[in-house]
Amino acid sequence: MNSIDVFSETNPAFCSLVLLSFCEGYELAAETTVPFPLLILPIPIILSGDLLKTFDGTNVKTGFFSWIKNNPVILIKMTERIEDSQDFIKPAIEFAVSKSVIGFTPYGEVKTHRENVLNYSNANGASQYFKLANRLGHWLGEIKSVKTIYNHLGIHV
Repeated sequence: MNSIDVFSETNPAFCSLVLLSFCEGYELAAETTVPFPLLILPIPIILSGDLLKTFDGTNVKTGFFSWIKNNPVILIKMTERIEDSQDFIKPAIEFAVSKSVIGFTPYGEVKTHRENVLNYSNANGASQYFKLANRLGHWLGEIKSVKTIYNHLGIHV
């Protein structure tokens, strides 16, 4: 997979599209909106260059549990990855909300507003990130449990 530059990867607009792709995948699989606590996951996982290879040979049918089982490296320092990504996650969420890319239900869950975004999935060098974010969202949408997902990633709140 080709890497895009660090400036692009930390850009709130780009990161908001990673979040949108993740949420779209989740909504498709779960047939419901996305629990807000899951928004901390796609950016540190998808934009961590060393984890990209863990997606090789996977597809939407692979599933979250198989992906983790086949790639235990994912679990190493996951909490630190998330903490180190906070400077990118928060601005991405703020940007996405301010541009109506995502919104919130009265229950605080995240819903997508794809109609407010032009075709972004084929952007130069970035389509792989959107595709993987969508795949991750789909896997997690099949589970529909923040607690189960966090437990399997070794995240404790």
